[in-house]
Amino acid sequence: MVRKTRACVLLTFAACVLSISTVQLFGQAVNGTLLGTLTDSSGAVVPAAQVTITEQGTGIPHATQSNASGNYVFPNLPPGTYTVAAEAHGFKKESRPDVRLDVNSSVRVDMVMQPGAVTETVEVTGAVPLLKTDRADVSQSIETQQMQQLPIGGANRNFQSLLTLVPGTVKPHRDHSEFFNAQDTLSTEVNGQSREFNQLAIEGVSDDERTGLLQIYVPPSEAIETVDVTTSNYAAEFGRAGGAVTNVILKSGSNNFHGSLYEYNRVSALQARTYFQRTAAGPSPIARTTFNYYGGTIGGPIIKDKTFFFFDLLRIDDIRGQFQLATLPTDAFRNGDVTAAITAGKANIYDPFTGAANGTGRQQIFSTSAPGVATIQGRNGLVDAFNPACKAGTCNNIVPLALMDPISLKILALVPHVNSGTGLSNNYQQNTQFRKNSTSFDTKIDHNFSQKDRLAFRFSRAVQNPFQQPVFGLAGGFANGGFQGQGNQNQRSWKYLAALWPAH
Repeated sequence: MVRKTRACVLLTFAACVLSISTVQLFGQAVNGTLLGTLTDSSGAVVPAAQVTITEQGTGIPHATQSNASGNYVFPNLPPGTYTVAAEAHGFKKESRPDVRLDVNSSVRVDMVMQPGAVTETVEVTGAVPLLKTDRADVSQSIETQQMQQLPIGGANRNFQSLLTLVPGTVKPHRDHSEFFNAQDTLSTEVNGQSREFNQLAIEGVSDDERTGLLQIYVPPSEAIETVDVTTSNYAAEFGRAGGAVTNVILKSGSNNFHGSLYEYNRVSALQARTYFQRTAAGPSPIARTTFNYYGGTIGGPIIKDKTFFFFDLLRIDDIRGQFQLATLPTDAFRNGDVTAAITAGKANIYDPFTGAANGTGRQQIFSTSAPGVATIQGRNGLVDAFNPACKAGTCNNIVPLALMDPISLKILALVPHVNSGTGLSNNYQQNTQFRKNSTSFDTKIDHNFSQKDRLAFRFSRAVQNPFQQPVFGLAGGFANGGFQGQGNQNQRSWKYLAALWPAH
């Protein structure tokens, strides 16, 4: 009766939680399976043996018995490092420590029981890992140690850079603008499939935007415990993917407090100028670049052997100096003097008030074949009024301002003057900045009501504020694909997981 009452309370609580937020949860995607077979020294199976596994970080035990065939299984276990112990009447106790269990994996631990008293213990360490025979999928895990010791390229130490370690993947690459992809997610193609055929989840919760076009939230690599990547023969729960199924598991708390502090820094003082970054007065200043990537993690017990927490915080201050080199109209051009372009054979000037709307049939004013000679004269008196020399057949290659569109002149007034030489090309230099401040955090709580009932909660949030400085100030400009100004993006990701029934 007590157990039924407790189960009702837990189910009621879970129903309330799930009514707040409905999330997509996968079974094996957030858990793993530990199984094996017990035999004696002659090869005969050992039935009815007591098998106990204990998660070494949290001290939480799970127990079961081997069946008539000597087999035992622990399904739906949270990932971690376990100690497996087996004992049976007439045999020494067998122990296997440091058994690593990852998500979406089935780890086999077969043990040979030695005759003797149960008070004696045989501990096996450094056992040769068995071939994977219990599952047909092709998968690979990227562990914390790899993310700590291998160089992580790409944008903002994104763990997706390490997907190149998985056979069948191409080099991850960044797509889309800084405003649309403020999270700096990376894309890859697997086994020749489109990147949109991939599926990425954080602890079983889908993290895809627009069917895999981008990821919604990218956790910091320092907060990741393991990344499981499956590239073929997926389990039935991964029905949508045709490329790779990637599942990210964040770190969790344990009975021991643990944490870290970190910072990565880049500054423009260590950078060199480009070849073009020079003026008549000498080299121009290097555009200021400062990149600070810093944060920390902490985890530990709230109630020993019962409730645990993990928290991480990341801050990115990204200031990217940009050197802009452009071609702008010279001061002579602004005043209608097109001599430089005509004599250089680079322009023919036409009367915009003549011909059809599509530009055909327009009359030519100045020609590169006859510099300085106007082929039309007295256009409504405008040319004559501007330059009397046009009556003699020469206008000195000057287009009257009266023939220029007033709206175009107002736009031209917003464009700065050339600042690098007097040539017709590459005559304007400007340093601009792209700035992006990003703050993100993850919070995890794991509570174990008993060996069979547990509750897990995670909440993640990130905010980015990208700003692209316009090359012409309020007038905008040509640079950076036209994406200029201020943006703001917010991401949230959460998961509730309640295991309210016997897990094994």
